[in-house]
Amino acid sequence: MFWSNRPDVYNQPRQFEGNFKSERTLLELEQFPSNFIKTSRYNIVSFLPKSLLLQFTRYANIYFLCIAIIQCIPVLSTLNPFSAIAPLVFVLGLSMGREGWEDYGRHVSDNEVNATECVIMKSRVMTISTWAELAVGDFILVKKDESFPADLIVLGSSIESGACYIETSSLDGEKNLKPKSAILETQQLYSDKDNYTDQIIRVDAQAPTQNLYELDASIYLNTGNGQQKKFQLTAKQLLLRGAYLRNTEWVIGLVVYTGQDTKIMRNADAARIKSSEIERIMNILILGILVVQISLSIITASFSSAWLHKYGSDSWYLGYDDDFSPNLLSFYSFFSYILLYNTMIPISLIVSLEFVKVFQAYFIEQDEEMYVQQRDKYVKVQTTTINEELGQVEYVFSDKTGTLTCNQMEFKYCIIGNTLYGQEQKHINIPIQNTDLKRQQTAKVHPATEVFQHSVFNFQDLELSAILKGEGSSGELPVNLIIQSLDGKQQIKIQKQRNLIEEYFFLLSSAHECIIQYDKNQNASYQGPSPDEITLVDAAARMGFQFTGASASEQKFTILGKDKKVKLLKSFEFDSTRKRMSVIIDDNGVIKLFIKGADNIIKGRLAPNQIFLNQIINYLDDFSKIGLRCLLMAIRILSNDEYREFDNAYNNLPDNETRAEELEKLTSNLEQNLTLVGASAVEDKLQSLVPETIADLLRANIKVWMLTGDKFETAENIARSCRLIQGDFTVMRLSESTVEACKKKIGDIQETYEECLKMNRKKSIVVEGQSLQFIIDNEDLAQAFVSMAKDCESIVCCRVTPKQKADVVRLIKDRLNKITLAIGDGANDVNMIQAAHIGVGLYGNEGMRAVQSSDFALGEFRCLWRLLLVHGHWNYIRIAEMVLYFFYKNMIFTVPQFFFSYFCAFSGQSFFDDWYITFYNLIFTALPLIVRGTFDQDINYRQYVQFDERQEVASVQQKFEEYLKTKFPTLYYVGQNKSIFTIPNYMFWAFTGLVHGMIIFFFILWIQDFEIVEDNGFPGGLAAFSLTAYSSIILIADVKIAIHTKYWTWFNFVCITFLSVLLYIIYVIISQFWSGTLMEFTPFTMVGTPHFWLSIILIGGIIGGLEAILAQIYREFFTDSATELLIKANDFGKNQLKLIELKEKIQRQFQDSFWEPIYKQQQQQDQEIEQQQNEHAE
Repeated sequence: MFWSNRPDVYNQPRQFEGNFKSERTLLELEQFPSNFIKTSRYNIVSFLPKSLLLQFTRYANIYFLCIAIIQCIPVLSTLNPFSAIAPLVFVLGLSMGREGWEDYGRHVSDNEVNATECVIMKSRVMTISTWAELAVGDFILVKKDESFPADLIVLGSSIESGACYIETSSLDGEKNLKPKSAILETQQLYSDKDNYTDQIIRVDAQAPTQNLYELDASIYLNTGNGQQKKFQLTAKQLLLRGAYLRNTEWVIGLVVYTGQDTKIMRNADAARIKSSEIERIMNILILGILVVQISLSIITASFSSAWLHKYGSDSWYLGYDDDFSPNLLSFYSFFSYILLYNTMIPISLIVSLEFVKVFQAYFIEQDEEMYVQQRDKYVKVQTTTINEELGQVEYVFSDKTGTLTCNQMEFKYCIIGNTLYGQEQKHINIPIQNTDLKRQQTAKVHPATEVFQHSVFNFQDLELSAILKGEGSSGELPVNLIIQSLDGKQQIKIQKQRNLIEEYFFLLSSAHECIIQYDKNQNASYQGPSPDEITLVDAAARMGFQFTGASASEQKFTILGKDKKVKLLKSFEFDSTRKRMSVIIDDNGVIKLFIKGADNIIKGRLAPNQIFLNQIINYLDDFSKIGLRCLLMAIRILSNDEYREFDNAYNNLPDNETRAEELEKLTSNLEQNLTLVGASAVEDKLQSLVPETIADLLRANIKVWMLTGDKFETAENIARSCRLIQGDFTVMRLSESTVEACKKKIGDIQETYEECLKMNRKKSIVVEGQSLQFIIDNEDLAQAFVSMAKDCESIVCCRVTPKQKADVVRLIKDRLNKITLAIGDGANDVNMIQAAHIGVGLYGNEGMRAVQSSDFALGEFRCLWRLLLVHGHWNYIRIAEMVLYFFYKNMIFTVPQFFFSYFCAFSGQSFFDDWYITFYNLIFTALPLIVRGTFDQDINYRQYVQFDERQEVASVQQKFEEYLKTKFPTLYYVGQNKSIFTIPNYMFWAFTGLVHGMIIFFFILWIQDFEIVEDNGFPGGLAAFSLTAYSSIILIADVKIAIHTKYWTWFNFVCITFLSVLLYIIYVIISQFWSGTLMEFTPFTMVGTPHFWLSIILIGGIIGGLEAILAQIYREFFTDSATELLIKANDFGKNQLKLIELKEKIQRQFQDSFWEPIYKQQQQQDQEIEQQQNEHAE
């Protein structure tokens, strides 16, 4: 998306001054890229050359261009040049037309965006301008519900605190509002849009990056004595281009990044082009066919040279002159046969595949069984080129939270001190008690159409409730916890359990990044970066510790009915690397650091001699066994001197590429010597049908890996609950802290693994993140681990980072060369999704980053069952057989041309008419194949969408559908084993084409060469021979595709009958009157002779009989389980009434697990009815 000649200065850290001047100099404008956006690739002048150049990056198009050029040389070609140019132009025209239409849409979009109006503050005048005219350093006024025209630093807001709220759904898909805020110093200068300062502001900012949530910049403001003071800016002050201003009347912003430097454009990478393995093998086969074509041309040219040397000088009727040169003529003959044999490589194959895959994607997106009502989402296909690889997946890598689980948290337990609360819960969703979240003047909330309920609150504990009301006796139990700063200058004393409880819930209500949002009915809810965080803030509010709003410098609460404000000094966000979130607040003169995070992270940062640690860890071990998500809460007290030292270091961090690293070190040092006060446990329930889906994937021989950040025990127990680890699995565990220990443990696991292989037992490995990193970094360990993991039914990786997720996918993808699929729902899954062959994103509660980066988007994990086992299975068979059939039909068409060369003295004479050659692939045989590639199905468990009116018949039909559905996973091996599109299968289809072509050529030659055909007594000539052979080829091509079609629709019938056979008949009639062509006056003569019809009928009978015999041999000796199930399904569909009537006989005949329970149930029902009738008679 970026220009290749982008000046290097654009990629450097930038310094600029805010501009209130009316105009800028040319030098100032050239210092940074303009805000003019250009996403289109072409203009009127460049479209034709550039798009043509793009088309000829495909080798096939280059090949057919060369063929067209050779065909234009009269001495080399006996064919009409237009017959070669027309199909090439048609194919190129389709691709260029699509490219041009898409680019026209980009032009329209660019023009609309660049012409959008905005308000620039110049010379104290609000000037209406356009987005394209903005420059770095301009001051912008943006009003409510308007989009930001560039990346801005917020200087002032209509809200007194400087806060504002933005919606970034156009960037990352997240509809939750994100709080932003001007720093206090600039808010004081720009709090009034009609009366603001015009002092010079200088900004130092980092080079433009892709990270949406990163800004390292400093702003320098006048201090009044001619000096400027530096203030640090973070992502909290960054307003992103494309985001919308919500709940805030206006903001004043300073443009910091424009045009191609903005975050949204930096993330607008070109779409990845993926190709399937079938396409790669197909390209190799095409190169092989090219070699064969050249070899045949050399052989034919050699025969031509031999014939000319022996008979050329005596063949006076050929009109050779005195300078007759056999070698030169045979050289010409070589190129002539290159042209005549080029039909071996199908020109329409690539275009036909593109059409078929687009149609397949459409029907995947329209599949009602993959519709998720809760989210109102169908499947979305974003990459159509790998449809068939959905049927070849051998490894699935899945995130846990939001992918296997609902990502809808329930606050289950809290541990405060040594006491566990929450053991008296009922399954009701309790409303917030004693709270009043009303709209406030300083924080208006944009009404959302529908707010998803991220958390469920069923927490109840009578003793805890009594303590918070001042009644519980256990609240008076002594704690005597003293937390003091390292220099001893500041401390707090927590004397009783009640005080500890209040500090715990105050921490939950303060240490977060949530904001308040209201729906259309004025009901309040919290919105935040993750459901976990929302759940904890919501739980604190329901217990009486209500967060009511925040700005860049303060937080507001209602604590047990009383309003409270604290100064917000610093906030450090949670990310997948830190795995913790902290805030520094000034609570009535006491500076507190509140922190919450993963247990393994917080434990390593605690001060010595923690009085609650052992009991809390015991509780967490119990929680992990039932799959709860746990966090630890801790506090640190800072003295004024300690905070000033930290603040000074924070404001003086270097403004270069090391700033982020230095900031992490600074905050990491601060978040030490913590005092543990408690923990929380929330439950994230599994999505519907997850255990069933995973069990069927395992039955389909798909290895499923779960990659999660949860602790070891939690991950294993979740794996058991979702049937990733089943009761008969041998579980091997790997959780070591050193490389040597990891090597030893892997050796022990290998012994267990070999025993399982001998005993044919199913296996699973649970590996912890640190050990996994040792494996990734060590070649020997990686080789040993992969050699075991490849045969394990499932693997569970816990405590893993987003980078490790992607590394694990690459480990299997690169070493085993198997088709991999990664599925996730959050931004932390993007690396994994992009690393796999197939990326699947879920519409979850953590934004749209995963969906935007994926090839396929699903509403829930259960949709993966049908996407792989049904659509993937069908698409592999459709595409594989389509490619094989393409080569077959081109082989059967080329073989007569090859053998005809013997009968024309290898002169380069074409056996077929020019236009008949052109239309063979483009029209007469194209549409039936496209329709079959779109609709064909081997097995469909939905045999009866509408059941029979008779209850007895409908019951059996329904049970048969359920039976077929249970069999579907066992059919998936067809694609995994690549059992259709193989080199032996290709050779068989090519050989079949060779045999059929020989039968057609020599059978018709035998009939027409020795029999009188025309009424004048002469035998048939070339035109009659050619037309009969061509008609036979069309017939056999259609018969062949009909025989191999397993699922017939009206489209198949119409395409074969009308769009192939009927179109061919119409063209034959037209060619009767097409002067100058080989077929002129021939068709009417031929259809009036018995030889023509006898040839067609006999050839159809012979080849049809051969196909029937081969089919029977295949059924008897080579039938696989898929074919057996298809035969059984067809027999049941044809004979279901007879089968039901003859229950007992058929039961003995089939001896199948499907029939036995049906007939037992039916017999039981008959006995009950008979018993009831007897009782009634009595």
